[in-house]
Amino acid sequence: MLGPVGLSRPEESAYLLLLQQGSASADELAASLALPAGRVRRIVKALRRKGFVHQTPPPGERVVPVAPDMIVDHLIRRRHDELEAVRVAAHRLAEEARGREGSRRTGELIEIVTGGEAVGQAFDRLQRGAHRELRVLVAPPYAVPKDVNESQLDRLLAQGVVCRAVYGTLALDDPAIAAGVAACVRAGEQARLAHRVPIKLALADESLALLPLAWSDAAHRTALLVHPCGLLDALSALFETVWSHAVPLALTQDEGIRPVSGLPDEDRYLLSLLVSGLTDEAVAARLGVSRRTVVRRVTHLMDLADARSRLQLGWQAHERGWL
Repeated sequence: MLGPVGLSRPEESAYLLLLQQGSASADELAASLALPAGRVRRIVKALRRKGFVHQTPPPGERVVPVAPDMIVDHLIRRRHDELEAVRVAAHRLAEEARGREGSRRTGELIEIVTGGEAVGQAFDRLQRGAHRELRVLVAPPYAVPKDVNESQLDRLLAQGVVCRAVYGTLALDDPAIAAGVAACVRAGEQARLAHRVPIKLALADESLALLPLAWSDAAHRTALLVHPCGLLDALSALFETVWSHAVPLALTQDEGIRPVSGLPDEDRYLLSLLVSGLTDEAVAARLGVSRRTVVRRVTHLMDLADARSRLQLGWQAHERGWL
């Protein structure tokens, strides 16, 4: 209970016992705690130093507890003052560091992290460093377990951090991964689905990025931590490009996950006619419009899907849940 204000468990036990008894000699305290007298004297000395007890003068010295509300309020104020001093110093150091960023060497801008445990710790460090937004591109091979760290996600969202993630289509082929994505969306993550995710990537604000050194089964054992520089800017732009072409994901009634179609019904109907094999003229006749209108609307759909051919458009329409 009193650990956060600086007491060890033996010190807390001695202090609580003194509160119950009102006061005690060192020998009485040692007997009640079933601890050696020498250790109890050290505990009492520590409690005096921290302000939790005082001792009456000899002869008949007794250890007397200080009222908990008085000492705890004092310690909280002191700890607050200390933390505020640390915060001011941290901001000053950050400003100085930003002023030196232009002259930083490559080794200071890019860290190479080796070992699965170290990569996991680097990802945790990145998550804790996100104050405004956490952005993630997710694709196999997976560098972390499939189980979702919901407590970490809940912590970020509770602090007002926006969490955006883009998943590759292969991710949803794995039921465990799909269930994890659904849990994230349920918690408040903004998730999208892309046919192809070019790289595994995590970004904390505009201050830190984590990506594997190589795209392989062993990628989770070596990664790069990128600090503010031109490469970080490029990685941020890459994420935004992938995000802009990805399809939003939403929960289904059975708590699953599915792509959200953003197409009007008439465009979905047009696509269904095209994939059924009808010519532009036949589609135009079905819709009661000119062939030129059909071509214009198909071109617009190809731009939306980032498709270079009608064959690609059909594939993208399937992947994006437009059909």
